[in-house]
Amino acid sequence: METITISTKNHETYSSVSNFFIDYYMTEANGEFVKVYLYLVRLLNSGRAVTVAEIADHFDSTEKDICRAIKYWIKQKVLKLEYTSDKILTGIILLPLSPKASKEENESLLSMLGVEDEPKKEASYSDTKEVDTDTFTNVEVPKKVRYKPEFISDKQEDEDFGNLLYQTETYFGKPLTQSDLQALLYIYEELNFSPELLEYLVEYCVSIGKKSCRYIEAVAIEWYKNRINTVEDAKIASKNYNSIYVSVLKQLGIPNRVPTPAETKYIDMWYNTFSFNKNIIIEACRRAILANPQSPTFGYVNGILENWHKNNVHTLADIQKLDEQWAANKKKKTKGNSSSNNQFNNYQSSTKDSVVDEFESLFLKETNN
Repeated sequence: METITISTKNHETYSSVSNFFIDYYMTEANGEFVKVYLYLVRLLNSGRAVTVAEIADHFDSTEKDICRAIKYWIKQKVLKLEYTSDKILTGIILLPLSPKASKEENESLLSMLGVEDEPKKEASYSDTKEVDTDTFTNVEVPKKVRYKPEFISDKQEDEDFGNLLYQTETYFGKPLTQSDLQALLYIYEELNFSPELLEYLVEYCVSIGKKSCRYIEAVAIEWYKNRINTVEDAKIASKNYNSIYVSVLKQLGIPNRVPTPAETKYIDMWYNTFSFNKNIIIEACRRAILANPQSPTFGYVNGILENWHKNNVHTLADIQKLDEQWAANKKKKTKGNSSSNNQFNNYQSSTKDSVVDEFESLFLKETNN
């Protein structure tokens, strides 16, 4: 194929944007935040002073939206604010950018292609298929902040946040408590949820019968960890979450019905409290079936997942390590008891699957109790 060149006949000015920003920072950011950054680059090249209000007018947006975008880029170490000695804001400084580790770049590409390499530290939801959340590990979550009454009062005057509070009270059918306000403000201010995303979060939680700001906050933290920052990504995550109910029932041989309240409570705990993804929950169900093919119980599955939670399991690879450690300990113990005349100590399993052995033992213990 012949090569081509790109040229222009326009006598225009241009703004220079770092390729590091395009390659590493832009891909993970909210589109509105990206537009604000690019406009700041444009203003940098113009060399003229500007106000936040003027930036907001340019985008036909609110000053709160612009401040939220700037706050996001400050946290990403892309911008910083400049003050006088009297703490008066005088400018915004665009910081030099650095490339992220090449491994992260490769993992991001593999994730987009739907290819698995090895357990990843971070990933983003695909917009075309169900996400394998086994690729996620803990992301540093902003610490909780105790907001002062005067700050809460000021935020209630914020048009976007005020509308959200009104909608939430309408959904709940009762006034919000101070604890509710603290939780919603944490999501809005510290987790940087947009008004649209936070509104969808509240709607989603109410739709599954969870009229609790504590529950809403827990879901928000999970979305934050998984880099869900748009309503579209949140809808995909919600769909995956709802599919867990169906998958668990199907795996345990209970298809074609909705889970009971007790079963829902178990699944909610595995997903929200233990923060296990679908793959790990299904693996626990599979092992429960191996141990008791005739009647695997939710309590038994819960026992497996509680054990994995205590052992800081986050991925299927972590489970494999626990299996290997268990097998090694069992071998060592069997060797130490080889001189015993007890028929149970001398019993040698006909299978090499240590997982089956382990859960058969647990099942016997459970039924004997």
